[in-house]
Amino acid sequence: MLYSNPRMEAVIPDWPHGSHRTTATFRIEQHPTRGERGTRFTIDPKTGKPSALKTLTYARKARIIDGDNGRTYIAELSPYGDSVSIMRSDMKLQQEVIHERDPNHAAALALFNGEG
Repeated sequence: MLYSNPRMEAVIPDWPHGSHRTTATFRIEQHPTRGERGTRFTIDPKTGKPSALKTLTYARKARIIDGDNGRTYIAELSPYGDSVSIMRSDMKLQQEVIHERDPNHAAALALFNGEG
């Protein structure tokens, strides 16, 4: 899979929320000593209030990215080397890990250049 559009924040309208649709807000949280991590909250379509914040564990760097399948992911640069973890937007499962020997490794590292 190919990934693009790295960013620190994304607001996605029309996000699935049970049988309803809502808005999801993704952000990369930065801590001076721990690193960066992905966060997400949605707006409850019935009450209009934000849901509880979902967070990932800290990584050296993190970015919100788009997959070539049209889905949103969070890329995390490992604190122990240069492997890149790609987390699904539900923040429950890992989509894939891109290691140093993977042919897509250079493109995955390029996701962290620029912003942040």
